[in-house]
Amino acid sequence: MGDGIVVARGFADAPRTAVGALLLLILITGCGTGAGSGGSGGGRVSADGPSRSAEQSPPVEVRRDRGPVLRRFPQLGNITGVEWASAPLGSGSSRVPGPTDFRLSGVATLAEADVRRLQAEYHWVPGQASPAVLEVIAPKVPAGTSWQMSEGFTSAVTGDVYTATFGLDPATGVMVFDAVNPTVADGA
Repeated sequence: MGDGIVVARGFADAPRTAVGALLLLILITGCGTGAGSGGSGGGRVSADGPSRSAEQSPPVEVRRDRGPVLRRFPQLGNITGVEWASAPLGSGSSRVPGPTDFRLSGVATLAEADVRRLQAEYHWVPGQASPAVLEVIAPKVPAGTSWQMSEGFTSAVTGDVYTATFGLDPATGVMVFDAVNPTVADGA
């Protein structure tokens, strides 16, 4: 009879032991599935640190709708055409909720009247090179242009709240823009 009690206690402890072993297994395997860990997360390690897998970051698409650009940069005036893209910065993490920084780059064609207005309202100086943009926008930036930059225009657009670069080619009416976390303008 004493053996029956020991056996019964062994069976009674079995569910707790199994649950504990299962939790330990989940903890151990959960630590090895993130990007760059060598687990099955699909990430890879580079000199810059872990990168996001294709499953985690959607491809950056080039868009042509004017609304989002004009809500952020109403100072551009009448845009007759635009190609732009937005991409999150950094790898982000589902473990740490919160806002994600993003970069917005594009090429806009301005109406002639707005090119003249911008030239009259702001002091423009020759730029060293075209503004850096997202990789998908780079082929859209016209080559061989004489980019003009204006600190006053940049400050008017950003309100000195976020960073951005704007390059204007007055001859073609093309404005190249690149901004990090551009906010929607008041009243837009």
